[in-house]
Amino acid sequence: MRKLLMSVIAALGFSGTQATEFPPNVEMNEKIIQALIDAGSDPNKPHPLEHHFYCYSADSLKGLMANGESLGYRVANVGDNVHEGTHYWYGDLISDTVLDIKIINTENSIMLKLANRFNADYDGWGTPVVE
Repeated sequence: MRKLLMSVIAALGFSGTQATEFPPNVEMNEKIIQALIDAGSDPNKPHPLEHHFYCYSADSLKGLMANGESLGYRVANVGDNVHEGTHYWYGDLISDTVLDIKIINTENSIMLKLANRFNADYDGWGTPVVE
């Protein structure tokens, strides 16, 4: 997993300066991890982290999902909808990882950078309890 993350970071062109432009939501990530552990999740077992995105064009979502897939993420839950007159497209990028704050913060920063690159909204991540 660490090797995959380093490859993703290199492919996205993160440097120390660029990474700080896309800081992870550390506090929220810690709360989610703790809530999962409190609910019975084993933090040492791989969890399917689903990173949720919303886009305002089909091309934007297609590019984001293709880029995420090329970085080793699985694509799932792709579709479109209309809410209050606004048409949007959505999809998830999924990776299997343990509940390690450093790994999740890194993935969070990567997802924020992808969202920025493809003019998308990153809606955070989720995962089921894994016992």
